Amino acid sequence: MNFSIIYNPIATKFSQAALDHLIFKFVERGLKLNTIAKSEYSGHVIKLIKELDPVSDYLITFGGDGTVNEAFRAFNEIEQHSVYAHISVGTTNDMANNFNLYRKDAIKSIDKLAEKGKETVMDSLIVNGEPVCYVSSFGYIAAVPYLVNPTLKKKLGHSAYVVAALPPLMRGPQKIKATYTANGKTKDTNILLALITTSKGMGGITLYNDVDLNDGKFEVCLIHDITPALIAKIFGEYLTDSIDLSKYLEYADVFSTDELHIKFTGVLPYDDLDNDGNKASFSLTLHENELHYTMGKKIKILMPEN
Repeated sequence: MNFSIIYNPIATKFSQAALDHLIFKFVERGLKLNTIAKSEYSGHVIKLIKELDPVSDYLITFGGDGTVNEAFRAFNEIEQHSVYAHISVGTTNDMANNFNLYRKDAIKSIDKLAEKGKETVMDSLIVNGEPVCYVSSFGYIAAVPYLVNPTLKKKLGHSAYVVAALPPLMRGPQKIKATYTANGKTKDTNILLALITTSKGMGGITLYNDVDLNDGKFEVCLIHDITPALIAKIFGEYLTDSIDLSKYLEYADVFSTDELHIKFTGVLPYDDLDNDGNKASFSLTLHENELHYTMGKKIKILMPEN
């Protein structure tokens, strides 16, 4: 059996030594290196996945969360042959948590994946026809990940997000009037921030400790009220890298579903949606003012059990 690697050389924590270690560990596992390909521009991973999937038994990407987004988009458009795996070397590396690997240590992740990786499947998400690997969001500060200057992110890491967040923080939250339907119920509400995810968390924070990433459902958190006291409480938990959403049910609608429809009944969100840290490929307009979330394909994954 063979394996192929797609790597992003401009990922924040890219290391040639770690890439070499990845090759060594999978050859040691008894696999033959088929191809190693470099991602050279935005969207290139999608093209490379489609080219390499039919001729690879295992297909491993080496980059940030944006690399996984492109991989999931590709797999949603083809009949997947290879088993997919990912080593995180980006800034936030939320997908490392989902893959039961390490957000800040590529070498340890490689060792764990090569020694304990088992084949399984993982849910993906579709919003208005666009595949998403782990999170789609809109509203207050949701656009920060794609507003960050890439050069600044490379130099400052997480601090670059703080810089990008200052303008929307100063602007304050926008009340977005909307009607949503899920699980057979319809509700009118104001949405300040929407987080729709198949993930354990986002932004480096764990939100759902016990979430099943292969249950055919996604998690929804629609925040309808933000107060100084709420911000203080969330910030305190943020410092522990874990936020217990059950403490904030008076401020948000939190539920699981396999389909969600949101129709905006007033002004649209200031910014375009953030899908996996990237600006969505579509924009909302007065005539196209609805979002439709459904489950995408299940992706074949190589990952440790825990």
